[in-house]
Amino acid sequence: MPYIQRDPNGSVIALWRDAPAPDAEHLSVDDPDVQQFLAADAAAEPSDPREVLATLDNAMIRVVEDLVDVLIQKHVIMLTDLPEKAQRKVLARKETRTSLFGDIGDLSSGNDDIL
Repeated sequence: MPYIQRDPNGSVIALWRDAPAPDAEHLSVDDPDVQQFLAADAAAEPSDPREVLATLDNAMIRVVEDLVDVLIQKHVIMLTDLPEKAQRKVLARKETRTSLFGDIGDLSSGNDDIL
């Protein structure tokens, strides 16, 4: 039986297997509000295999960026070990992400819904 979060209008906006807080609302999987949330979530997923692949590619790009950052931070590689074009792309994406979102950190920071 899932725990839920509602928006100010009373619509379910999140489901959890375990209670996120001691006073979390608990509903049956068969509850109409839960079913409506699950149906809306499924409808939002792309059905065209090319769209699915594009979505996965975008998520994978973020994973690779964070992997490169971790390898550099741990001194496994240096940015200058990468080809010049790769260096420019890594730096351009990092600068763009920072200008758009501020210092968003890596995947473990909790600021991204990829994982």
